[in-house]
Amino acid sequence: MALAFKSERVTGDVDFTAIPEPKELEATLVDELNKHLPKAAIKLRYPNIICKVQTVRKLPKPLNFDEHQFPALLIKIGYATRGSKDEVKLAENKSTNTLELEISFRDQVYAFQELNLTEGMAAVRAFTLHELIAEKLRALIQQPIRNRSRRQDVYDISYLMETNQLSDVDLQEIHQTLLRKCETRGITPMPDTMDDPEIRSRAKSQWHTLGLELAQLPPFEDSFETMRSLYKSLPWNE
Repeated sequence: MALAFKSERVTGDVDFTAIPEPKELEATLVDELNKHLPKAAIKLRYPNIICKVQTVRKLPKPLNFDEHQFPALLIKIGYATRGSKDEVKLAENKSTNTLELEISFRDQVYAFQELNLTEGMAAVRAFTLHELIAEKLRALIQQPIRNRSRRQDVYDISYLMETNQLSDVDLQEIHQTLLRKCETRGITPMPDTMDDPEIRSRAKSQWHTLGLELAQLPPFEDSFETMRSLYKSLPWNE
């Protein structure tokens, strides 16, 4: 949201979708990260910063991890300034300065864009506008099923609507992507799905906490109605 679409809402964690299967990536991930993090710190001109993987947690649970339909790895990367007291904690995997990195598996990604970072020294793939809106709509629909609250997705979709002009072709692309994403999760979105009171109440939960990430938090009802209007405007009759 921040890098690709200039949103002021910036979170403290990083989410990735992995192409390899869980077993394939899990076996080498920690070693590869610990090998490349020091090189990245030097390349990006932070020679006094030390980074190291602290913990790796398997979601939803470790038992038969790779057999779950949509498993994920939650990784905490600790960091410290070289020569500080925190460096000792980091060596013991007890650093209080951490960055959370979540890697999801088997999520379907249909379109992406490449973002060049740090003056071309690094690049990362990110969702396109269509993919991002469809993914967030899918997450909102799944709130009751997964017992989650996705207030940030209401804000993000509203922001994207206000900062982008969507054509009929855009709406068709969002709709088709949403249908495919929902199909992989075993759910069927309907034209009136966003009228479900539980979806609204769950999205409204903790809305005020977004004020910690934003200079000015808009009213929930305004943002939700903008999101719902977009959902209703998708070409359902087609």
